[in-house]
Amino acid sequence: MNENRSVKFFSNLTHIAKIILFTKGILILFSFVLAFTNFLLFLIVVMILNIPLLRKSIFGRLPTDTKELRKSNVLSNHETYEYLPGLFLDVFYPPIFNVSKKSQHVKGIVLFAHGGGWISGYRRQPNNISWYRYLVSKGFIVATIDYERGYKAGIEKLIEELLQAVVFLENHLANKLGINEKVSLMGLSAGGHLALLATSRIPERVKNVVAYYSPCDLLDIWHSASIFARFAAAATLKRLPTRAKDVYERYSPINNIAENYPPTLLVHGLKDSVVPYFSSVKMFKNLREKGLPAKLLLHPKGDHGFEFVLRDRKTVDIIEKTAQFLEGKLW
Repeated sequence: MNENRSVKFFSNLTHIAKIILFTKGILILFSFVLAFTNFLLFLIVVMILNIPLLRKSIFGRLPTDTKELRKSNVLSNHETYEYLPGLFLDVFYPPIFNVSKKSQHVKGIVLFAHGGGWISGYRRQPNNISWYRYLVSKGFIVATIDYERGYKAGIEKLIEELLQAVVFLENHLANKLGINEKVSLMGLSAGGHLALLATSRIPERVKNVVAYYSPCDLLDIWHSASIFARFAAAATLKRLPTRAKDVYERYSPINNIAENYPPTLLVHGLKDSVVPYFSSVKMFKNLREKGLPAKLLLHPKGDHGFEFVLRDRKTVDIIEKTAQFLEGKLW
């Protein structure tokens, strides 16, 4: 009888242990679901708080992007390639450019990196296409890429992807078209940040670099009122500046200026509510102090993405000077 009681006792213990393990598993699963839900809700709130910025980023266009230009099919002469597994690159040629003929003259070759806080945006976003249309109409070959999301890949991977795109584009133009010119890098916001950092790794291979309202010092983002900007930076760098200031400094273009850094154009609006304008000012001063060619264009009324919203003469002048700079003119 005692033996039966012992067997029953241990059987009950086993049953209780299974219940405890099952309950523990349910609690762990619930905690994961809760954490994901909280993250999703936070992301939705961040997006809602930035709706005006998102709207102009997605649907905005340059003041130079006239109805006639949009109807001209200036971007019809293009090709798409997979420059890395799952990542694509578009190449847009000027309308008069013949892709079957080698060694043709072009004003320049621009590799464009889209913005979106490293965690959003895509290469064929309407505002980006507005830039491609303008530059191609001026005689440039424009290439543009998608890159992975920062919260998934991390900042180093994004830089490497842009560098791989440079190599791919160089080889494509040299082997297929007989063009051996240096590539210009251009980016908006986070894309400009990546362009500046990529340039610091291969300065001798970059003709010039253009960065519009980009965080040249990542710590400056934490002086911004934008929750989205701070969230995007923390998600991409995988840490907060209070715990890893050295990481933010390491990936700040202002701390990565090579001796042979190519000509640099920095553009910013004085009313920028996402990336403080003094981030570009500091970068400009550092470049000039090192004796490097640099230009700084500031718009007194410009917010983040101002060239897609404002229609004044100052905005048009900045856009036109950007094209001149990419061509190699330092005005």
